[in-house]
Amino acid sequence: MSGTFSVAALISAGRHPVSGVPRACRGDAVAMALGLSLAGDALRVVHFGEAEEPALLDYIAYGARKIEVVNGDAERVSIAPLAEALSGVDLILTGSRAERGAGSSLLPYMLAAALERPVIANVLEVKVERGVARSAAKVRQFLPKGQRRQIACPLPLVVAVHPFAPVSLTYAYARRMSGRVEVTSSRDPATETEPSSWVVETAPRRPVRLKAQEKKAGHARLLSAIVSEAKGGVVAFDGTTVDKAQVVLNYLREHRLVDF
Repeated sequence: MSGTFSVAALISAGRHPVSGVPRACRGDAVAMALGLSLAGDALRVVHFGEAEEPALLDYIAYGARKIEVVNGDAERVSIAPLAEALSGVDLILTGSRAERGAGSSLLPYMLAAALERPVIANVLEVKVERGVARSAAKVRQFLPKGQRRQIACPLPLVVAVHPFAPVSLTYAYARRMSGRVEVTSSRDPATETEPSSWVVETAPRRPVRLKAQEKKAGHARLLSAIVSEAKGGVVAFDGTTVDKAQVVLNYLREHRLVDF
């Protein structure tokens, strides 16, 4: 099946959270392992950064036969050279988040926008089926609280793999010594039309959720914990927007959630 479509996995240089020692990024290694299960030795493993990065050797030990390096500054990832290098790939696999640099999880979405193709996040499994007109990918997506969802999407496609994807990571030192790293292209700042760096901003403070305090006796609190009861409340369907806002304000004042 690997001859009917092309698969590529994007990898980044990881760092140990305590010691800072270079290593393979866990999420990217999982994405690469998923790609190996789909395409085998035909999988393209692509890295944006420097060929001398020591963390790349770990990916070779995990099964990458060859790593293609798009030369550039790993701390300021540029989408244009990546999109150019991967323009002909049917299925692009990425991790969920990098372990160094911006680590904003936006790379799959920005790459998909540059290539004008759909993107699916939090993917656990991928299966590619050939059709009469074009191939399609069926993915199993991770959802909160143990939920899973099946999605079908035609190729080409960008997939962000969830770190809990059920793949096997086997490290072999012999593979680490036999693999190779190749520089495929370099970034030219003179011809680059997009910003060459990420914009790093301070994360905004999350709003505090207001919750009305309930003053109940111990027996009443025990009953509310074991017996479902109606919480009450008011649903404001009628009236103007001012009337509905007044209903909300009255509720906040009644439970002392505001002091005006």
